Amino acid sequence: MTLLPRFMLLALALGLGSPSHAAWLRDDHLQRLWEQGRRDDLHLVTQSLKSADAYAAQAMLASDMNDKAATERSLRLAEACVKQYPDAANCHYVLGTALSAKAIQGGMLQAMRLGGRVFEAWETALRLDPGLFEARIILQQTYLLLPGMAGGSVPKAEALEAAVRSTQPEVAKLLRANLAAKKERWDEAERELMAVQWGDDLSFHTQALGVWQGLLRHWLKVNDHARARQRMEHLMQVLPYSAVPVFSLGRVAADEGKHEEAIRWYERARALQGAASLPIDYRQGLAYWDLGDKDRARALLQRFVQTPRVAPNNLKDAKSRLKDLG
Repeated sequence: MTLLPRFMLLALALGLGSPSHAAWLRDDHLQRLWEQGRRDDLHLVTQSLKSADAYAAQAMLASDMNDKAATERSLRLAEACVKQYPDAANCHYVLGTALSAKAIQGGMLQAMRLGGRVFEAWETALRLDPGLFEARIILQQTYLLLPGMAGGSVPKAEALEAAVRSTQPEVAKLLRANLAAKKERWDEAERELMAVQWGDDLSFHTQALGVWQGLLRHWLKVNDHARARQRMEHLMQVLPYSAVPVFSLGRVAADEGKHEEAIRWYERARALQGAASLPIDYRQGLAYWDLGDKDRARALLQRFVQTPRVAPNNLKDAKSRLKDLG
């Protein structure tokens, strides 16, 4: 695979994890069900509803990156949503997500063919609802990751930030952090994120934590464990309900070779909100693997590979390790 398709696939993948807590579900009750991870309840409720929210929720519930049939169901629902509610921003947003999944599953040629439709869907969502910050953030990340010949554009990414600098100042901070990271101005990105006023919007919390994860990956890459630990501990204090900072502390400990400590963090994260969307079984299985406890590693990795909607790269690695374990 050439460099360009690799960039395209990675950029398209950004759209798949974004709506883990979604303000695009306009109905407060439906949004709470999604935020709480109550997928079965959300599925049951929306089956009897006729609305853009219902179609959008059903489309997202159907999506599974590791199941092509599920992705096709998700895409059909998203397309039906757009057809029946063409002015509903969330229908277009979910359509972009479903198209992203199909593009990645189909490999290089399909990614090249569908990339323009993904852009169009997210751009339309944002045109219909400029306040839909989830679409603004994922669109900016994609502009920043793709090379220009594939639709990437730093000026467009900058324009997305400038457009909400006065109307959505906290969102603008996240967008400026992304821009700083693109230019490898890591301290600047950190300052923007530290200045964020969190408020009580769980959708915003999810988006902000996603930007923080980009910094975490950088710190782990350069072995700046002290800073990574300090900032994840800060986030744990700011968002005590969230599993993400606690899980991230496990990642830091594991990267330092402190696997027993990592396991304690992972166990703690299991009891917090959002744990179901994190690869805790996978990471904890790796920790036991590195400790030489093959039985516990096997049990956790086996459970992980049976979990729907997990990251394909993690799934591939887990299956490979299980094969080695015999």
